[in-house]
Amino acid sequence: MRNRFVSGLLCVVFCLTLCLGALAEPAVPEVAPMVIEMGESRVAYPQLKSLPDEAVMALINGDLVVSGKISSHIVTLGTLVNSVFTLNVSYREYHDGYVFSVALDADGKQPDGRNGHSWAGLSYDLSTGKRLTLDQLFQNPDEAVLFMERLAEESLGAEMSEYMEYAQLTPLPRDNFYLDQSGITFFYPADQFKLVSGRSGACHFFYQELADYLLTDETGLPALMGILPQAYSDKDAAAFIRQMVEDGVLPGVNAALGQPMTELVDAGRLLRQPDSFPGGRYFLLEAPEYRGVYLISDDMQSGYDYSVLQGIQLRRGGLGWLSIGQSRQEDWLRILGQPDETIIFTDNMSYDYQLPQGQSDIYHFGGHELRLHADENGTLCAIQLNQ
Repeated sequence: MRNRFVSGLLCVVFCLTLCLGALAEPAVPEVAPMVIEMGESRVAYPQLKSLPDEAVMALINGDLVVSGKISSHIVTLGTLVNSVFTLNVSYREYHDGYVFSVALDADGKQPDGRNGHSWAGLSYDLSTGKRLTLDQLFQNPDEAVLFMERLAEESLGAEMSEYMEYAQLTPLPRDNFYLDQSGITFFYPADQFKLVSGRSGACHFFYQELADYLLTDETGLPALMGILPQAYSDKDAAAFIRQMVEDGVLPGVNAALGQPMTELVDAGRLLRQPDSFPGGRYFLLEAPEYRGVYLISDDMQSGYDYSVLQGIQLRRGGLGWLSIGQSRQEDWLRILGQPDETIIFTDNMSYDYQLPQGQSDIYHFGGHELRLHADENGTLCAIQLNQ
């Protein structure tokens, strides 16, 4: 929990919009967990309980129950007594003084009678009680959606299996999303995109990937939430990067160096069997926040019961002021200075490590290693943190 807190806190510090200091901060509501259990089945969902505007609070709580199919799930619970089927509805939620966002994860007997999995992403404007729309986040929602659909097809599309019955990544389900401090996740209906595991698909985007499309007005929701990137001095940028590396975490990634691999895999579920490379293995998880995130462990082929996380490699997003696909080598040389070591990637190494030909600049901070990999044009294409 400490690592997740540190990572999240640093992301907030990085993204904080300083120009809002003169605006009054709204009250942050309390959220109460609601849980109904019957035998091995369980329905859990959140409800607001301390919003100053009671009418808005009632509107949000009521819509969450209806749109999240909570009433239907509770009815289903009553039908599962002495049944071979079960139902587990869990959730994650994010709230500040401006938004309340919930991702409902329903695994088991669905309201339509099928046994499977479904997501419900419900995000609300705390000033009105209405569901958030993409035009409250993006300058041009249509252009932003097209960009995100392209990213989804480039990354998730590469992992598609010929055995997947439902594998349509477009259109993006623009009305079914969850957002928090690091990014936004869109949830697909099961009959559009379903993973080999049987779970409904989803696609996560870091705000850093979407920076060119976010609303920039100081009274707009991105500014109020503090998710707009800010310009800082090279000294501050270097301090932020150094701190993240020393802590063994990367922004928006719910993992820390040294964490047991069983813990990470149990929570995020393997997308497929790990890929081996010289000296280690890449683990890809199906949880949406791990899109384009490679978890690195040892190269033991007998399993990972005793393995720990030895590295985290980002192929999207970024680290502080360094953005994958945009930043160039001169940017990190200016911020961090000359690397401690540089590795030139030949054609064979590129194949072995699944990275473009180019070079990796290596820095050491606090006993951990940071690798910034540039392609042959000098553009940042991967960020890797190692023990």
